[in-house]
Amino acid sequence: MKLQFLHYTFKTQTKNYKYLLIVLLGIFFLTPQILHAKGDKKNKNHLSKISTVNSKTYLDINNIVTFFYNDGTSDITPNRNSGFVYPKGTVKTAVFTSGLLWGAKIAGDTVARVGGSTYATGLAPGNINVDGTAADSTLDKFRIYRVRTDIFPGGPTVDLFAESILEGITEFALRTNYIVDWTQWPAELGAPYDDKNNNGIYELLIDVPGVPGADQTIWFVANDLDTNKTKNLYGSNPMGIELQETIWAYNR
Repeated sequence: MKLQFLHYTFKTQTKNYKYLLIVLLGIFFLTPQILHAKGDKKNKNHLSKISTVNSKTYLDINNIVTFFYNDGTSDITPNRNSGFVYPKGTVKTAVFTSGLLWGAKIAGDTVARVGGSTYATGLAPGNINVDGTAADSTLDKFRIYRVRTDIFPGGPTVDLFAESILEGITEFALRTNYIVDWTQWPAELGAPYDDKNNNGIYELLIDVPGVPGADQTIWFVANDLDTNKTKNLYGSNPMGIELQETIWAYNR
């Protein structure tokens, strides 16, 4: 079994936490789930027709197929069914949904606060600005990003037919989305990259986006400053947390 790996980076607005409890929550079921995807073999001729505003993406480089969203939700399909499929190509699912939870007691507040994502989410896409406000979650740069080391501008043609059928888009659209994410990789927001010349600066034509050595990397940033979302999740006020999540996998 080839596994996925996750890395979480947290930023907080204050240092007033007495303690912080972080829980990675996985809800496991064995109920089969079919991922509905229809292949479209029609050719597309214009990059402008390919939408890059992605709220979700697939991890599917090896024998696992699952979903990740830029609001912290994972392992669930868009129609709210079991999303973590293993082995790829079957209807067997191992996880219904998952997410990261945290809780803390904050100085001056008698009520403990809880946030993160479970069946609902207390997060919105985007980082926290230097003035402490939430970035505009509707901006395209706060979509979820995905790259593969074998798909890059000017690179060789890679057979994506199976993945295009699985994801329900054309090979051309799929390849275009990979290349767009490569060229727009948000290293300035904290997305990891392989610094080829070790100068500490992300350079598009030199460095490689994604986790060094990984075959597929997914990245997004989110925050918990939307009071409506945190109240809807567990009735808590925001904690001022920015979450940067990296997911990577290997095909070997």
